[in-house]
Amino acid sequence: MRALTLVFFVAFMYSLAFGQDYKDIASGYRLKFPDDLYYKKDYRVQWWYFTGHLFDETGREFGYELTFFVVGVQKKTFRSRFGLRNIYISHFAISDVADKKFYYTDKSDSGALDFAGARDDQLNIWVGNYSVEGKAEKMHLHASGDGKALDLIVIPTKPVVLHGESGYSRKSEESPLIASYYFSYTNLKTEGSLRVGSKTFKVIGTSWFDREFSSKGLGEKQAGWDWFAIQLNDNREIMLYLLRNKDGSLDKNSSGTLVSSGGKYRHLAKEDFSVTVLSYYKSQKTGARYPSKWEIKVPSEAMQLTLAPLIKDQELTTTYSTFNYYWEGACTVAGTADGRAYVEMTGYTR
Repeated sequence: MRALTLVFFVAFMYSLAFGQDYKDIASGYRLKFPDDLYYKKDYRVQWWYFTGHLFDETGREFGYELTFFVVGVQKKTFRSRFGLRNIYISHFAISDVADKKFYYTDKSDSGALDFAGARDDQLNIWVGNYSVEGKAEKMHLHASGDGKALDLIVIPTKPVVLHGESGYSRKSEESPLIASYYFSYTNLKTEGSLRVGSKTFKVIGTSWFDREFSSKGLGEKQAGWDWFAIQLNDNREIMLYLLRNKDGSLDKNSSGTLVSSGGKYRHLAKEDFSVTVLSYYKSQKTGARYPSKWEIKVPSEAMQLTLAPLIKDQELTTTYSTFNYYWEGACTVAGTADGRAYVEMTGYTR
């Protein structure tokens, strides 16, 4: 589940008022490709989530995040172009590792006059001048404004990965309906250009793409999550998420997926791995105390990894969209294997 707490609540209240129903998530659903890559109007909340690690010709490093959310307000179809059916949201961030600077912008739009939208017959989602389009085999990402820009082509090098139970990813002990359909392309060849201020860089690197859709928020007992997208230099990837309860415990549905160098993958249950926080960082913007260094162990792989942020402050305060404050940023990976990772943490502020 992603950073949508307040907007999700607003959408839920609107849907109650208008008596609109959305489909529940249930095990047994078979994901369909490429259809499930496109906008799914029958589900209340969904997202397309890109993160990656980029390098210019001199080796200068950047991290990036470009995400798109569609939150259903009501399913009723309006004849007027001004009728509010969905809220369209995008977050865009660049981590400039050399200068230790973090830039981000968030946007939201009702979709009136086609300033934002999502197609259900092809991959095409846009919020203003932020967009993703193309096919699963080749996607084009574009974002520009507020002193930064991104123009990338991303191409999967491995088959799609279905998380959880063939794509059914349960998120809470409280109900099997608190879940999502969740799949990823964990290793995408990436090239294009990136601009920070007046400087434009030709870049290449590796990206990670997550796609989820759902109709429920987190459970009442839950506070937030820690999510890890780890890309190792030996061509393996690991996705892990920790679902944190308000009492400090972890939901038993915390889990992950290990992807081999050849593209085969297997589910990791909560007891198959461990994540230990080694240090913390206190945000100067919000006062939140975030984990800032981790030790991850996967005993079945004889794997022991240490993750650390490339920049301490990679916190987003999304006051133009979800009103959710969260940390998401590029990290180093060292240990029995090395590489890069993206880590997202939510629920550490009110």
